[in-house]
Amino acid sequence: MSHHYSGPNFGFPHGNARLDFTDLYAFPKPGDASKSILIMDVHPSAGFAPPGATIVTPFATEALYELKIDTDGDLAADIVYSVRFAGGSRAGGTG
Repeated sequence: MSHHYSGPNFGFPHGNARLDFTDLYAFPKPGDASKSILIMDVHPSAGFAPPGATIVTPFATEALYELKIDTDGDLAADIVYSVRFAGGSRAGGTG
């Protein structure tokens, strides 16, 4: 479960910034419109309300992000990309 943290009255999913799915971009591959490029952004390193770092450890290793794609218009996923982060810390961080 996630949503876009985009205003002063919104919060992170389950109050945890590490679960935030911030953006999804999809566009055709340059030079080959039969293929697509997907980019997802998760866990912002800084918040606006309140301002400052959201958390030291950037990724929730227990979270599973899934991008489900319907390729034939039947409203059922034909392709599923599942992503789970192994951990690590933000550049320059100590998490």
